[in-house]
Amino acid sequence: MKLDIKLDRPLADILPKEWRAVLPSNLDNAEFRNLRHFKNFVSTVTQKKDNMCDVSYAEALRDLLSEKPLFSADKVEHIRNLVRANLLKRGLITKEIYDRYKYNVDGLIVDIGELNTGNPECVLTPAHSYVNHFHELYINISYPYYVTNETVVENAIKLLATIEELERLHIFIKVSLVLVSQDLDTRNGKSLITTIPLFSHKDYKSVETMGAVVNDRLLRKFCFALFEDIYGSDLVSGYGEALNLPKTINIGETLDEIDLFTEIQKGKR
Repeated sequence: MKLDIKLDRPLADILPKEWRAVLPSNLDNAEFRNLRHFKNFVSTVTQKKDNMCDVSYAEALRDLLSEKPLFSADKVEHIRNLVRANLLKRGLITKEIYDRYKYNVDGLIVDIGELNTGNPECVLTPAHSYVNHFHELYINISYPYYVTNETVVENAIKLLATIEELERLHIFIKVSLVLVSQDLDTRNGKSLITTIPLFSHKDYKSVETMGAVVNDRLLRKFCFALFEDIYGSDLVSGYGEALNLPKTINIGETLDEIDLFTEIQKGKR
């Protein structure tokens, strides 16, 4: 086994307590430190079924390491506009956000003309003052075999577009990935939980940057390769049974951006 993680560690206290009520007792725990740790691991293994997701493991790995955007620009813009239109229609966001405040790296706009005259008051700030809020979101990438790659892609774009809109309102999102697969090996009936911290509250996020990681390849190429490394010849042929978890967003299920936006805004998720 090439994985450098002790699988018998207890679950971290920071994880939602609601998970413990549904998790299997015979559980291995693959807790990655961060995205770089996960990338380093998947760089050391290959996949038996190399053509899954219609791409070779080597090509998928190159795309992951370079964080190449995998979603077409037209599809991203179409779904992003649908999400934005639905949120506008419900009054959850307003056009004023775009008209009166343009986000950039520093959150400030400098008047170059005034700066050149030596005027110290040359910085324009947003018309509104905001109180920053922070939220931790768990994206569940456990979904059954019958969920299509197309469904995962569409849900991922909707989810990431919703996160963009929340962060425009200064609700900053920490994103972690979680995967649970039950009855993975034929010898001991082991199940596995995998967690990967993806982005902190401070990290810049967009559909393009997040979509390079959160996509249809994440489960069926990289996590399946993880299963193969851990359980070897004892791995069941169907790669176990997906387990849903409370307090998570499952990208294999139909995503309602209105419900998600509202629940996070009210601190209920």
